[in-house]
Amino acid sequence: MKLFIFIILYLYIIYLFSKTKIKRPIKVCLCAIGKQENRYINEFINHYQKLGYDHIYIYNNNNLRKENLNLKNNYEFNDERMDQIYFNSNFVTIIDYRGYNNKHSQYKAYYNCYKNYNKKYDWLSFFDFDEFLEIKPKNQTIQTFLENARYKKCQNIKINWLLYSSNKEIFLFKNQSLQKRFKKKMFNEGANIHIKSTVRGNLIKNFWSRWENSHSSIDTFKSCNSSGKRVSGKTAFVNPPDYKYPFLKHYYSKSFEEFCLKLKRGWPDSTNKTKWINDLLNDNKHSKNKLKIIKEILNLTLV
Repeated sequence: MKLFIFIILYLYIIYLFSKTKIKRPIKVCLCAIGKQENRYINEFINHYQKLGYDHIYIYNNNNLRKENLNLKNNYEFNDERMDQIYFNSNFVTIIDYRGYNNKHSQYKAYYNCYKNYNKKYDWLSFFDFDEFLEIKPKNQTIQTFLENARYKKCQNIKINWLLYSSNKEIFLFKNQSLQKRFKKKMFNEGANIHIKSTVRGNLIKNFWSRWENSHSSIDTFKSCNSSGKRVSGKTAFVNPPDYKYPFLKHYYSKSFEEFCLKLKRGWPDSTNKTKWINDLLNDNKHSKNKLKIIKEILNLTLV
């Protein structure tokens, strides 16, 4: 009789275990395209590794030129170098995207990244090298954050920028932390309605397939703000900005010298190198915001 009861209990326990789904940790990657961004690339990589990202795919959009392989010691200060040998190959993959300086190169790199890797990851983030994700409350991993029930029905989380000041710096400083140099928020709270996207993997359609916008995609995807509230998917904005849980520290200008180098480098999604300047001179809603940034950099009184 005891043996019979033992067998029944044993079979019941096996049945319960068979019904219990073993939950695996979610996997998250980051896709980024960079052009002459090497100065802070190690800080960028370390930041996202500490947040718990499983992998970073970097699209190297540097200028096409012969690279001197003997410059290993000067690597951090050479804006044309981006070699796999300098990174942990288990965490970073460098994809040669040089020569693709055509219109919408950033958008097309995002399309390529989602197409090639969306089956491997539960979520994919699409950030730039001057954007550092901050999660509240602190000491959370990206996995813990994304597993929250508030994002259960979201296919795209639109995360607002928080702009940081130039700190009245004129010249660039090599080999110094970006986040330690620039701590002051721009324009009081530094609020900005622009967003960048973190997208769920395994979507039926490529998230970047029908909308030439490197911030967000078509409205058919279920987009939400950082609090999990449903918002429009098609625009590159969330207004009012939402900083309740995550936000992106956006070091848009850095020092005055670095901002000039940014202008010289050219618009990220255009072959027209003067587009930055033309956009600043035109009287539209985007240029007004950039003009405020320039005034902030030059320490002029905002009017």
